[in-house]
Amino acid sequence: MDILTQFNSFILIFVRMASMLFTIPFFGAKNVPKGFKIGLALFTSIILINIVRVDTSVMAGNILSLSTAIGGEFLIGFTIGLMARLIFTAVEMAGEIMGFQMGFSIVNVIDPQTSSQVPIVGQFQTILATLIFLSINAHHFFLAAAAESFSIVQPMHFSLTGALMNGIVGAVGEMFVLAIRIGAPVIVVLLVTNMAMAVISKTIPQMNILIVGFPLTISGGILIMAISLPLFGYLIQKTFEGMKGNIMDMLSVMVR
Repeated sequence: MDILTQFNSFILIFVRMASMLFTIPFFGAKNVPKGFKIGLALFTSIILINIVRVDTSVMAGNILSLSTAIGGEFLIGFTIGLMARLIFTAVEMAGEIMGFQMGFSIVNVIDPQTSSQVPIVGQFQTILATLIFLSINAHHFFLAAAAESFSIVQPMHFSLTGALMNGIVGAVGEMFVLAIRIGAPVIVVLLVTNMAMAVISKTIPQMNILIVGFPLTISGGILIMAISLPLFGYLIQKTFEGMKGNIMDMLSVMVR
């Protein structure tokens, strides 16, 4: 392998790894220094260049072909990171729905990963999901997926197929389903509680339902959320464990 071919291979590996590391949760957070992300991408690329086999003969030294390959590598890495980002988005969405039901819709905090305001319940669950993500070494799935992705989608063979678009739409749909599954215990209990308070307010109009309702929904929501934490941990862990298979399925439909 000549120097130019090896350099092209390194560039393609680096772009795929860098785009993934800038997208995945925890490592891709805004409060993580960009120098650390670039350095980690360089370090992993140096390791992978001796492991993975990249066929750069199709580029034939063409700058346009190299630019097209770099764009494809960026989209591949971004897609790998997006699969986990959708899981954390589902967690935040579930927290936002539960917070709204509990009366915490205006209680927001700054999310250190995105530097944006998120509901306090969503931030709490995001922290728990991050701890589970790291405790089961889910971040290792990305390194393994990135290494295996070169045997599934070679450079210059990436294509925006209809199956890929359907896969992304399906992943987004699964995000909404996961959000509802996470928040279901609190949503159902508080829905029944609100219905009961509505009936009480009609039968006993002398009762100030607002004064009674807010403490009841907050305490009830926190209690149900605490009781359902094992269910939350189970759902998130199973979702993370199946993430590598989902990534491989997504990569398999990228090939021309």
